Amino acid sequence: MNLPAVESGRRIRLHNPLVSTLLAALLAGLVLLPLLGHKLLTNWDEGIYAEVSREMLSGSWLVPSWNHQPWFEKPPLMLWITAGFFRTFGVNEFCARAGSAFSGIAIVALLHGWLAHKQQAAAAWLSTVMLLATFGFLHVCRVGEMDVLLSLGCCVALCGLSAVEEGELWGWYLFWGGFAIAAMTKGGASIVLLFTVLLLALIERWNVRRFGKDSCWGCLLFLLLVLPWHLYMSVRFGQGFLREYVGFHVLARASAPLEGHITHGWYYLWVLLVSTPPFVLLYPFALAAAVRRAELRVWAIFALVVVGFFTLVQTRLPHYIAPSYPAFAVLTGLYLAHADGAWLTRRHSRRAWVVLAGMAISLYVAGALLTGGGRKRLHSPLEANGRTVPDGREPATLLRGIFHGGQGPPGPVLTWWEGTDRSIATSVFYSGRQVQQVLPGTPSRDAPFDRYTFAPVALDTVVVPEPRILLLDRNLVEQIPDEFVYQRIATGRAMEAGWIRRRP
Repeated sequence: MNLPAVESGRRIRLHNPLVSTLLAALLAGLVLLPLLGHKLLTNWDEGIYAEVSREMLSGSWLVPSWNHQPWFEKPPLMLWITAGFFRTFGVNEFCARAGSAFSGIAIVALLHGWLAHKQQAAAAWLSTVMLLATFGFLHVCRVGEMDVLLSLGCCVALCGLSAVEEGELWGWYLFWGGFAIAAMTKGGASIVLLFTVLLLALIERWNVRRFGKDSCWGCLLFLLLVLPWHLYMSVRFGQGFLREYVGFHVLARASAPLEGHITHGWYYLWVLLVSTPPFVLLYPFALAAAVRRAELRVWAIFALVVVGFFTLVQTRLPHYIAPSYPAFAVLTGLYLAHADGAWLTRRHSRRAWVVLAGMAISLYVAGALLTGGGRKRLHSPLEANGRTVPDGREPATLLRGIFHGGQGPPGPVLTWWEGTDRSIATSVFYSGRQVQQVLPGTPSRDAPFDRYTFAPVALDTVVVPEPRILLLDRNLVEQIPDEFVYQRIATGRAMEAGWIRRRP
């Protein structure tokens, strides 16, 4: 690919792209890995994915399960990676997030190496620094979710598509291989790659020759990597799998705002504003410059497709547009390197470089401070409609203390708390046991049942003569029926845990 060269009488040539790429990967590791496991897992996706991965160690690697029940929400690639970390290094917070962090390092290395190989030294380093300074990218890389591995698959596919655009048809293997990574990570979200290649083909007016045997063999590779697991799950679980995997988590999310995530159509413009300062100010110029250059158009189309597609999806969350961050970094790095190439290649005094660095750092700090409040709200336990989501750290702390090292009483953990919107995800993970929500009486049929937040049974149907662990709000202790014996063993600010059993 003949990317726009940065010149000042001569073209910049990186002496050793491999060394440069290794240094970029090292920088990414220094940014993303420290203190990765110092916080408890959050009470939704992080806790759910970590528990699904943990249950693979003692269950099936083909059939994901959560709370010891089949789980059909996502494909298993990231879950397999996390389970591999758990098996090798133990079940802990660092390993639960390691898949995301190392995927982020791989993205930095891939894009830096790709640009350096194209003799774009300045663009490679500008893109690397901007990506590692992008708050949205840093956030998704340091949580145990699936969006960074999805983004890595998209970056591999885009590098392949860029090669195809150059007439190097072996790029189809990279495209379909990256597409397979994305599809086996987050299913329906990978469709943005299909839209990208279709739009690129239409805009560039590709002829049939561009879709030659390499494309067919690459597509076959994609099917061999993606179809077996999906066919296995469809045959084994039938409509139950398809109803949840496709019906609820793809079609329902696309057509209606679920789980309280009610947002406006301009939501992702706000996400970009608070998650990518001050680089977001350069995005329109970088996109405009890239659209005019065929060799960069694929990255611009992809970034616009991601933001546009997920804007049309009615359930909107900030991490959905995570795959656009690397594309924006590539485009902006190339734009700056091309626009200021003569200045970058000219010899300047140390004072000039200090002034430039000072101005860049000042602008970055100012942008970070001005958008800090919005960013905090974006990633706080508040849903988009303003409703507070109860924090899961206290029950996680209590249960981790009780079941430290995998020890603790046998049988399920019982939970009882007020309200119907408190997730039990971290309770399952930190207890290492099945968790069952309970109520002292028969649950109302009118209650909004959900296996993560509210799926209780009557207390007297699960408490047996042998003691069980009960985790509950402290103000509910007095409401424990007289037919049960309760003994406190751990207490927190608003919750406590204890033994409960039936009276003899």
